[in-house]
Amino acid sequence: MTKSAKPTSEIDRLIELASDDKPAKVVAGNEFDQPTHSLSLEDQKDPRPSMWRVLLQLRVLMPYLAKLLPLVERGLLGTNITGHPAASLDTSKLDRGIAGVGEAQRDLNMAVKAQSTEIHVLREQVRALATSVEKDLMLNQENAASLASLRKLVTTAVWVIFVLLALLIALVAFAVFGHPLRFG
Repeated sequence: MTKSAKPTSEIDRLIELASDDKPAKVVAGNEFDQPTHSLSLEDQKDPRPSMWRVLLQLRVLMPYLAKLLPLVERGLLGTNITGHPAASLDTSKLDRGIAGVGEAQRDLNMAVKAQSTEIHVLREQVRALATSVEKDLMLNQENAASLASLRKLVTTAVWVIFVLLALLIALVAFAVFGHPLRFG
C-alpha cells in the first residue's frame, strides 16, 4: 500500500498505530518520524506487546474493578456485606402484581380480538349495505326513467284524445247544422 505525497495527520497516525497491520512508512519530514514522539507501547523491535505494558494500560481500571468485584461476588453467592446469606425478599406482592398484569393483558388481548371480530362483521354489514344502496339507487333511476316515459305516453294520449274529441265535436256540429238532408 503506498501513501500519498501529502503529510499524514495525527489522527491517521493514531489509526495506523491502533491497527493490527504494521504501520506504513511515514512521509519524510513528518514530526512523528522521531522515536521520541512514538505513541505505541510496544517495543519497536518486538512486534508483540509485553505483559507489563498491558498491565500498565489496565492499571487505571483497577479501582473500579476493586469496587465491582465484591458486588459481583455477593450477587453470585447470594450473601450480604458481612458474608452471611442474604435474607430473602418477600416477592409475593410483586408476583401477584405481575400475575395481575398478565391477566389484564390477556383480558385486553381477548377484548381486542372481540372488537376486531366486531369490526370485521360491521365492515361486512357496511359492504352489504353499500351494495344494497347501489342496487336501490339503480332501481330508483330505472323507476324514474319508467315514470318519465309513462308521463310522456299519457301526455301524448291526452293530446290525441283531445284532438279526437275536437274532431268528433266538429263532425257532430257539421252533421247537425250543416247537413242539408235531414231525416225527419
